[in-house]
Amino acid sequence: MQATRWSEYSPHIWRLFVFTFIVGVATGVPEIIFNFYLASLGFDNAIAGQMVSLTRLSGFLFGIPLGLAVDRFGGIRVIQAISLVNLATWAVLLNTTDLTIIRICYFFAGVLFTAQATAILPLLSRITTPEQRPFVFGVNFALIMSTNSVSAILGGLLPSAFAWLQGIDATSVAAYRQSLASVFVFTILAVLSLTGLRRAMEGTAITDTAHADDSPHAVSIGRWLIAQRSLGRITLGFAGGMLHPFINLYLRQTYGLPDDQIGIIIAVYSFASVVAGLVSGAFIDRLGAQRVVVGAALGIASTMLLAFIPSPVVFVIAYTVSMFMIGQIYPAGDILILRTVPITQRGFTTSINNMFWSLGWAISAILSGWLQVHYGFQVSIVVHIIGMLLTAALFGFQQYPVSTSPKERTA
Repeated sequence: MQATRWSEYSPHIWRLFVFTFIVGVATGVPEIIFNFYLASLGFDNAIAGQMVSLTRLSGFLFGIPLGLAVDRFGGIRVIQAISLVNLATWAVLLNTTDLTIIRICYFFAGVLFTAQATAILPLLSRITTPEQRPFVFGVNFALIMSTNSVSAILGGLLPSAFAWLQGIDATSVAAYRQSLASVFVFTILAVLSLTGLRRAMEGTAITDTAHADDSPHAVSIGRWLIAQRSLGRITLGFAGGMLHPFINLYLRQTYGLPDDQIGIIIAVYSFASVVAGLVSGAFIDRLGAQRVVVGAALGIASTMLLAFIPSPVVFVIAYTVSMFMIGQIYPAGDILILRTVPITQRGFTTSINNMFWSLGWAISAILSGWLQVHYGFQVSIVVHIIGMLLTAALFGFQQYPVSTSPKERTA
């Protein structure tokens, strides 16, 4: 069972939670606005799909180097370095209309997301016990998803606000470009939130050798075995990339909804994942992480069949329920794989998870953009459902060794 008193958790966890939230907004606002920015420049859905793929492709290519860097230099140092790269990248990106340069810059813009996703769980693992992690990982995921709500609201309001201040069209290049400049503010705040934390954490790392996965002397496992246990992340990313990056375009192009309403809808279904993340620890403790992942993936595949009913209300309800189940999958999947490796391999293991997820997302996003242009959104929804079924199968038939600690047997 997880600890129930706040005093049992390291105070440094809250600093890491603040960082998760801020960097989530820094990477989330562009995901809401950038599709519209590209449209204002005259590019179609296929180009939007390419851009989404580029950010995930960067996660695939830089995943292992970042994971090894986290294990070698520490997550905070890696994040600080990548944040500087992110600032430079956006400085160039927002001052060009050349598609080739935009592609190159947006590729590197995805590295901050990958660095955060790779570093945060090993950092949290160092200052938590195995029984605390279902709750802590769930809260971390809930914060990530809450930033989707905040980003959706900001993404809907910022262009209108800049348009009102300057007397320009809310869908103009200038309005979207100025809105995207908020990335600079949030990236700097994210870096500041980690100032001094590395030294503060040095004396509080968990080194309880009674837990096999917490022992610094635990035997490393083969990297190919880690990759095998993470295969379900590919199809999970593939299913997500097929539909999720295009929900704003789907709602606008299929039902003619304006940006502000779309922002509210995205905030609502993202909030469903926030709630799911907060309660995921209880589900994991009760059912076990593997059952949670498999059951939620099957539930999403079933629920998204409702998307074929031509009603915006039905679609929003179905997708909101789906996002609640997504909020169960990610924390449970992280617990499932990280409990099988020692501290010295958690950066690498997290990078493999993120790399596979990014690969699946990158492939499907570019494929989905092409499918939408030629066949509409319905085919993308079908492929999304198939991807979730494959995810359930890969996680369901995989063997995950149970920790030697009795306290982790239900995780």
